Amino acid sequence: MRKVLVMLLLISIAFGITTSCDKKSENNFLITLKIANGNDETIYLSKREAGEMVNYDSVTLVNGEGIISGHIDLPEFFYLRIKDTRSYIPVFVEAGEILINADINSIDKPLVSGSIAHETFLAYNDSVSAFDQRASLLGSQYGEARSNNDTALMAEIEEDYMEVDRMKSEYLVDYALKNNANVVSAFLILSNSYRYELDQLDTIVNNFDESIAASTYVIDLEDYVNTLKKSAVGQPYIDFTLNSPEGTPVPLSSLLNDNYVLVDFWASWCTPCRAENPNVVLAYNNYHDKGFDVVGVSFDKDHDKWVEAIEADGLTWAHVSDLKYWNCEAGKLYGIQSIPQNVLINPQGIIIEKNLRGQDLQDKLAELLD
Repeated sequence: MRKVLVMLLLISIAFGITTSCDKKSENNFLITLKIANGNDETIYLSKREAGEMVNYDSVTLVNGEGIISGHIDLPEFFYLRIKDTRSYIPVFVEAGEILINADINSIDKPLVSGSIAHETFLAYNDSVSAFDQRASLLGSQYGEARSNNDTALMAEIEEDYMEVDRMKSEYLVDYALKNNANVVSAFLILSNSYRYELDQLDTIVNNFDESIAASTYVIDLEDYVNTLKKSAVGQPYIDFTLNSPEGTPVPLSSLLNDNYVLVDFWASWCTPCRAENPNVVLAYNNYHDKGFDVVGVSFDKDHDKWVEAIEADGLTWAHVSDLKYWNCEAGKLYGIQSIPQNVLINPQGIIIEKNLRGQDLQDKLAELLD
């Protein structure tokens, strides 16, 4: 009897170990690369984080073949980048065996098998291809109209383009709501989150299934929504400290006074920002003496280009930056994912408007100060 119990115990332990190992292996991935003409190229497994490409692993191909393996809990979007080139293969990595066949001379046409998430991602792209084709056609028509200086046609095309963009955005919202247990949905919403208002994002995030709650995309979206709530209209402004062009730390609070203050997020390299700058200059010149001020927060990473743009555009108000590009700390506090953007703070330190551009900025200041 004792021997039987011992045998049962040993079997139980062995089974427990096997079960544990099997569960762990379920979250492992193995990517087999077969790259024709790839020879001995080095391939990096990379992921974009905060605007920068971060390498997680690599393999040097032998006769065009190689393997990359690792552990992953939920599907994530990676890039397989060829060293010293700009060529890459985008792929959703998930647990299991993934096979990638490609040719080094046409790397943009890979065959990926073994990843359901990747197939889902490709299927979504196919489903919105009509929107993309229409947008591309309108872009070509706009360029032709501009070369002919046909401003009426340009305005008409702009309206059509905005309608296509709106329809595509609404399609994605509907897709995410219907496919709420799909990590690809969370990835797509996060990638396009700058398109949506707080209430839309809040609805989508709250609708995600518990099964993908641990996804980095869902977590990032939750953080983004919380940030937007803290910096929403009606909330107190959020203080931060960045350096002036001279390198002096300047708190935002030190620049606020009894005026209405526009915190303007921009960058020298941002063409729409530079196009909007004359409008902000006009507003500043018209209303500064009546109680309006501006604080420029730059997403630049080159100090000299930042200062050159300030001088070239005649931006005579206070300026600050940490020269961290999209990692700007002030931008993170206010949930800034695209520029130009701005927030208008009243003399009591409350955010009263966001993203006032063009005539809307002039009209709002007229309402407040004229």
